[in-house]
Amino acid sequence: MTDGEGDNLETEKRVSIEVGGQLQVEIKGIPSRYQTIFVGMELDEYLIIKEPVFPHKLRISGIKHKLFPGNEITVRYIYKGSVFGFQTKLIEALYTPKRLLFLEYPKVIEKHDLRLTKRIDCYLPAITKIKDQETQGIILDINEKGCRCLIKAAKNMKLPVVQNDDQIALRCHFPGNPDEQMVSGTVKNITKDSKKTTLGIQFHEMTVELHSIIEQYISTVK
Repeated sequence: MTDGEGDNLETEKRVSIEVGGQLQVEIKGIPSRYQTIFVGMELDEYLIIKEPVFPHKLRISGIKHKLFPGNEITVRYIYKGSVFGFQTKLIEALYTPKRLLFLEYPKVIEKHDLRLTKRIDCYLPAITKIKDQETQGIILDINEKGCRCLIKAAKNMKLPVVQNDDQIALRCHFPGNPDEQMVSGTVKNITKDSKKTTLGIQFHEMTVELHSIIEQYISTVK
């Protein structure tokens, strides 16, 4: 289900997610992964999710024929600091009164604890924002749970005043992804001198899509 998780991988038999929680699904025969919402379940029987919103060009080319009973679907989601994922099959696609997908209840669910993931060294330019002050920074290491970010004083500018538990936002581009990404977090440790500040940051709960982007980036630089 996931790559590079090693000893942090566990398995479970119960789906742990709240109604309305965000999911990422990958449907066999349909390119890319799509976001959707968890609607409900009958324990050990089936799950119900909203049909993802597919791009217009896919709908024109005819996506309905891919939503047939028995087609394979991979589901991933984040819950309480862990990534969960499982393989399932489509039972039925419902088109009225709402577009819903009924899925087989998974036999095995993989769980990856993000808190146990080691950070990997990197060099990612970023814009940091602390208390409405934006500053150029460099992400020095990262995992799916947090990062270490270096902030240097620019000419005629002071370093931002920062304390533990301050909120911070980071904007950056991950190689291989054209879109700028923004992740928010909490400052957990600070090392500083007159010219630079290094921050240890714990990320807030993020979308499955952003987690996947970070995960894919990590897998390319390991």
